[in-house]
Amino acid sequence: MSRSKHTRPYRILSAARVRAPYEPRGRHDASSGHVIGRALKELGVVVDATRRGAPAAEDYPLPRLIVKRPRRGHYHPLTRSDVTEALRFFGESCVYGVRSISLVRRVEQPTAGRILLGTYATPGRVLLFDQPLSPWRLIGSLPASVTAKLRRAGAEIDTGDGGLLTIVTWPGDTLRTFALFDGLMHEIGHHILQHSKGKRVERVLRTGDHEELADRFAQRCRTLYGDRGPAT
Repeated sequence: MSRSKHTRPYRILSAARVRAPYEPRGRHDASSGHVIGRALKELGVVVDATRRGAPAAEDYPLPRLIVKRPRRGHYHPLTRSDVTEALRFFGESCVYGVRSISLVRRVEQPTAGRILLGTYATPGRVLLFDQPLSPWRLIGSLPASVTAKLRRAGAEIDTGDGGLLTIVTWPGDTLRTFALFDGLMHEIGHHILQHSKGKRVERVLRTGDHEELADRFAQRCRTLYGDRGPAT
């Protein structure tokens, strides 16, 4: 039994819709292409899939990128180029249905119990917040899970004022990497989960499950990005 074009896997559907969002959904239906391919094969003609006129990976449109001026003493760990490079690398599945990605000011200051790199606003809006310059001086002590996550990302953590103050230092490029995966790609993970379930505004899973899956997605992205090999 052939697969209906309406039940195509998300990664295949997203690639088609991002590259040609206004084309009729039946256009370039793969089933007709398979019939032609079989006929050519029977005639001894082999079709090279890379030469069917498909656009290069860099040709598909990206979401609108908005960059706001950070607050005094703060900065955006990610640049417009960082966001663009990541979206190009991870492909159409990560931009399908995303309307905008905005680098904005965060209203409140981070605390030890509330470190927030970004948020996802349905439908299709990713917000990434400006961050204090390193080192961060956070009131209170970090939960063990947050401490482990920050240290995995390369942060150095100390305490002060008898344990009432947490000092987080980000050496080198570690905060940029942390913002890329635990910020941008984490929120993209939330978007994919929502969008693939029918674009509903309400959460499709409980908050804890949503966060766990977004974390897994971000860590998978970190692994893939690290394994991409030298730039050419």
